[in-house]
Amino acid sequence: MRFFSNTLMIVGTIFLFYYLYKLYQLYKEEVEQEKEWVQEAVNEKIDEEPEQLYELNTDKIKYSLYNPSFEGLHELSSLYKLVVHNNLWINQPFHTKFYEFLMIINDNNFMIIDPLSKVITINMRDKYNKVQTSKSYQVYSTKEIIKYAIPYCMDNIKRFNKKDAQNLLISIFVVALKQSVHYLSHEVPQNSIDKLLKGYKHAQAVRSIVELVEEADEQLYFIQESIYDAFTVLETFPYNDSEVSKVIEKRRQPPQKLLQKI
Repeated sequence: MRFFSNTLMIVGTIFLFYYLYKLYQLYKEEVEQEKEWVQEAVNEKIDEEPEQLYELNTDKIKYSLYNPSFEGLHELSSLYKLVVHNNLWINQPFHTKFYEFLMIINDNNFMIIDPLSKVITINMRDKYNKVQTSKSYQVYSTKEIIKYAIPYCMDNIKRFNKKDAQNLLISIFVVALKQSVHYLSHEVPQNSIDKLLKGYKHAQAVRSIVELVEEADEQLYFIQESIYDAFTVLETFPYNDSEVSKVIEKRRQPPQKLLQKI
């Protein structure tokens, strides 16, 4: 009788543990199911909520910029937009120096001799019966060369870091000016370019770049290539070197910047 009673107790205990185990499993399943329902509800809520758009009002930001059209630089205003506006390169001293070179190119009738042009030597007597010798040849407008060269070079220039890219742009002006009749004729002081670079803290870097271009450095060949390519598409006009001006026009007063939107 005692044996039967003990066996019944053991069986009851086992059944009790089994029952509690099943209750625990059922509880776990319910908890997991509830978690899934909660997550689905959260996901549905997220999907239903529209994307939040934030307006930064960037169209209301104004920058201190020059106005090429107001200063008479109508033909070069596209270069100012391409370089300064499109890249927001308004850092100093680049911004001011770039604009100074635009003004120099605009205000002077610089020319580059057509390398394929025939040179005609003309001897004429002046009113004092002295023989005056001059040469006639075909030339390109340096302004037109610059207008062609800078857009041509921009993709290559922007592969460099910002400071080097900006110095490369200034170098294009210098390379073009050094090939112009004014400098080749020795009718203007040969230190004129140094004067144009005076005060520019990266002047020595610009000079080094120009030297590399003149030495046909492979990495910078695209600058000289842009000028050669311009020769194939731009028109020439006749010119006589007796017309070379001995004075470079340079504005005394720097233009005023205005707050403008881009």
